[in-house]
Amino acid sequence: MSYETFRVEITRDETRPDGGATIEITAYLDRLPETDAPTRGILTRASKGVWNSRLQFTGDFATLSEVLAAIDAAYPDADRIRCYEYTVDDEYPREVAPLVKSGDKWRSGDSLQA
Repeated sequence: MSYETFRVEITRDETRPDGGATIEITAYLDRLPETDAPTRGILTRASKGVWNSRLQFTGDFATLSEVLAAIDAAYPDADRIRCYEYTVDDEYPREVAPLVKSGDKWRSGDSLQA
């Protein structure tokens, strides 16, 4: 049996003058996330504490479609999501193709270059 968790982290982007948000999804494949702070199934405000206060919202989801629906509801103007894969064989998460919004559908950034 395989195990999948999709963790969303939305941070304030201090490199942009408008302080916009950077959205990242990490797919944990056959491994559990190392922290259990995020809620399951919804995006919630990240607790302040030892975490850098740039982290604004976070959540764990069972499927990618749930993730994208939550992001669209919270950030309808988002047009790009950075993506990572973290498997049981990896020491660190590996960056993979981003998701880019085309119309009202999310597509892999790789598929748009064809």
